[in-house]
Amino acid sequence: MFRYLCGALFASAPFAAAHAESANFCRNSFNPNEAVESRFMGLEYALIAHVLAEKYCGAEPSPMRPRFLGYIEKQGCDSGTEIYKDVEAAIAKMEGAGLKLLAQNGNPKLTMSDEQVQEWASTATKELGGCDALKKAHDAGFGQ
Repeated sequence: MFRYLCGALFASAPFAAAHAESANFCRNSFNPNEAVESRFMGLEYALIAHVLAEKYCGAEPSPMRPRFLGYIEKQGCDSGTEIYKDVEAAIAKMEGAGLKLLAQNGNPKLTMSDEQVQEWASTATKELGGCDALKKAHDAGFGQ
């Protein structure tokens, strides 16, 4: 009897596998109670750290696209995926943005004084480890 039960289970396995969907881990959005992919959780902080290192701490500018989009591609997520598109859009905003727009979280309607912008940059830099740490991380690369 046990052999027949095991045989039936093994025989039905291909049908169950055919209807199963593979998880899409190249996205940012998740449904309730769905497992969250953590590979990309620090990207937003890494992008901000990269920009602060250059615009506040004086690190030598380096292109963001090869570093961050290259990391995403190494994780198996090509240019058609949600995470790739989101990071690409964030890079486009940050590349052209000054420190003030970054401090205003990309909202040009907010009005911050130069003093407020410098205070934000100083606080954010301290929270991310200080200028020395940001420059070191900037120069070392991301995901390499």
